[in-house]
Amino acid sequence: MKKLFFAILTILIVSSCTNFQDLEFKGMDGFKVEKMEKRNLSLKIGVKIYNPNSFSLKIKPSTVDVFVNDELIGKAFLDEKVKIIRKKEDTYFAKIHIDLEDGVLMKFFKFALKDKVQIRIKGKIKGSVLGITQKTEIDESKEINGSIFKLDKLMNFNN
Repeated sequence: MKKLFFAILTILIVSSCTNFQDLEFKGMDGFKVEKMEKRNLSLKIGVKIYNPNSFSLKIKPSTVDVFVNDELIGKAFLDEKVKIIRKKEDTYFAKIHIDLEDGVLMKFFKFALKDKVQIRIKGKIKGSVLGITQKTEIDESKEINGSIFKLDKLMNFNN
């Protein structure tokens, strides 16, 4: 869910401008739940990305709604800027926190029992290239394995 947020965030900002080549999402390099309390989940995720452009770009703190099987589970916030280096493949780490909806832990148990679940990210992402900031509306979905919602996997995932 978090990897999808970061990948979509990166790809959509770049692809929204016609002068940019799309970033290439190369995969996850793990994620770690840093803190889980009441209705807040803090994560650090690593995503491998190749930037084929001759310039770097920055993804700025942004907020999106996160849905699983069309049920809102919360709002995800990118907590700090992430700079994607030009003409380079690298792993980028980002801090994200999710303000969870009431009763979401019970939903996690329900999702964990399913083979596949649909993750949907919807909102506006902010990014900048060469000092020019742009907001891009996203509404993207991806199917993932439901077992990611098992609490032991959330707490111990490390690709």
